[in-house]
Amino acid sequence: MSVQVNFRQVASVAIVAWFGAFLEWLDFYTYALLAGLVAKIFFPSADPIASLLASFAALAIGFLFRPLGAIVFGKIGDQFGRKVAFITAMSLMLVGTLGIGLLPGYAEIGILASVGVFILRIIQGLALGGGYGAAITYLGEFVPEHRRGFFTGFLFTTPAAGMATVGALIWLFSTMLGTQQYNAWGWRLNFIVAGVIVFIIVLAMHLFYKETPVFSMLRAVRRVTSAPIREVFSRKYLPLVLLAWIGVVGAHGPIWYTNQLFNTYYVGPNFQKYVDSATASALLSTATYAALWMYPLFGYISDKVGRKPILLLGIYGNALWFPIAFWLIDQVGPQKDLTALWLLFWSMTLFNGIGYSGAMSAFLLELFPARIRLSAVSLAYNLGYGVTGGLTPFVITWLYSITKNVYLSTILWSTVVPMVMALWYALKGPETLGTRIWAEFAAEKFAKKTVTLPATTPIREVVKAMVDTGVKYVVLTGSVVGIFGTRSLIRALAAGAKLDEPAGNYAVKTSCIDAKAPVTEVFVALEQYNVRAVPVCEGGKPVGIVEARELVNEALGLRSVLKKKVALRFNVYDAAPRELVTIAPDKSLKEAIDLMAKYNIGFLPVVEDGKLVGVLSETDIVKAVAKGVDLGRPVAEFANKPIVVDKSATLRDAAELMVKYNIRHIPIVEDGKVVGVISVRDVLKAIG
Repeated sequence: MSVQVNFRQVASVAIVAWFGAFLEWLDFYTYALLAGLVAKIFFPSADPIASLLASFAALAIGFLFRPLGAIVFGKIGDQFGRKVAFITAMSLMLVGTLGIGLLPGYAEIGILASVGVFILRIIQGLALGGGYGAAITYLGEFVPEHRRGFFTGFLFTTPAAGMATVGALIWLFSTMLGTQQYNAWGWRLNFIVAGVIVFIIVLAMHLFYKETPVFSMLRAVRRVTSAPIREVFSRKYLPLVLLAWIGVVGAHGPIWYTNQLFNTYYVGPNFQKYVDSATASALLSTATYAALWMYPLFGYISDKVGRKPILLLGIYGNALWFPIAFWLIDQVGPQKDLTALWLLFWSMTLFNGIGYSGAMSAFLLELFPARIRLSAVSLAYNLGYGVTGGLTPFVITWLYSITKNVYLSTILWSTVVPMVMALWYALKGPETLGTRIWAEFAAEKFAKKTVTLPATTPIREVVKAMVDTGVKYVVLTGSVVGIFGTRSLIRALAAGAKLDEPAGNYAVKTSCIDAKAPVTEVFVALEQYNVRAVPVCEGGKPVGIVEARELVNEALGLRSVLKKKVALRFNVYDAAPRELVTIAPDKSLKEAIDLMAKYNIGFLPVVEDGKLVGVLSETDIVKAVAKGVDLGRPVAEFANKPIVVDKSATLRDAAELMVKYNIRHIPIVEDGKVVGVISVRDVLKAIG
């Protein structure tokens, strides 16, 4: 099953998502690559290692707050939409980035400067924790099922591209201004330029960004969860989150940040002193640019061979390459052989394109259901890369302060730890290739059993089958498939049909939706054929039926109304249709049927001398016909005692009565006189 999408739409969505994610990483890593310089400005100390540790701690705290950002923005995205979560997170990132660029240093405001950096890094961490997960989810839910790894692989180039761009900007500004001016104030240009660009893109995204079709469908069928975080931490889904965090993302986290961050510290003035900071940044940025093609390539390969072999290759292959790569760096570094250093940097960034390819994003998207996808993906991703990965510079520096051997410290954290963590995934992890994220929106998921009869069956027998089984619709089969429901009976009787006529003559002809087709096709059929139910087929044979009221989950919608404060601000009379159709108790059932058919309604207040004395529904008509009742008998004999609501009552009052008595229509009265009728649909429409 797949959803047909226009390539131009996919391309535009991919571009928007790419630039949004790219700018978040551009902001975030502006601090990461300038940590050594920031340490001198905001964390001065006589001990350079202590100063660097303080700066790395500020770097790490941003990563540590990413899981909290995932929880906060995951809840926003799973309840209110991916668009809201993404744009809000980017706006927050803008605050953190510009703040660091404009914050006075320790020399001007003392300890407040250090505290300010920590606060702004927390803001950045919260923003990235929510925004990037929203970008992954948005794009992954929009692209074709069989190309998920390929398309999301492009999105996964954004961290590397963002870091590489920061490195290039550092080199550009330091070259233009000179080392002295750049170290004094020029470094702030990186933060300010990044912040201004983000502001422009956020504004553009607010105007043009579209909501993911999967979330739109969740909202349409009222399957949006009200407690995504509680579900994520439930017994059902928490093991999957832990597997994704520890066995996959967390195992790759130290590898990615060693490749894309710590190797510049390793060769730079902080440790081995093979090159200066600007040269190290240039080596990394150019090597990263030269390896970006690996991300979509191995995403594409994972669409063919599976996610698991690609992810394990990215983890174990890279982890085992580190001892060799850093040993070679130590051989060529003292000779200042920039070509050899670049090739070694490039080899590591190539491995990143395997483990951090579209295979990673596709695996996360396919592991969790739509209702909690953003929360679960963001949490697993940010625990892995935000905590396990983000601690990389800090942990290696801490190990170095103990071992006094940067090579050993790097291998302990970047080779041994990932290989141990990945054992869980290697031994127990599932292969998710083939998982259709639209499968939970297949028509069969919303279908229920129904009665199926030949189209030649007399109306009398069809109605009796409806009453006996308690269904409102029967599927009629023959040369074409049709639906015969309570409204069909009303129209047939109003047209003068005899009960011995074939029901197929009055059924609504409709297409039979394939059981594996997305439920969007059900919505199309409901509107196209102007029906309230459509049949679902498997192998060309009807196997169930989807009713409009259940598709949009009216029962759940009513219960949600009871929790909304807005339901107290609307009264029932304002939400009810202005046209009121009633019938007198001495009128015949046939006259009631004619009124229902004329106005296409299924409910009539029974009124005598202006007073409400009862109600009659199309279900009452169906039961009367099943019993063979003479349609010339008066309505009064079949009317039910009404449940009413006062004109001044709120929508919450009406919803409470509908839920309590399991009814769909309630007469609105004023001084005993009926002034309107409100239905479930009216309540839900008013509340939105």
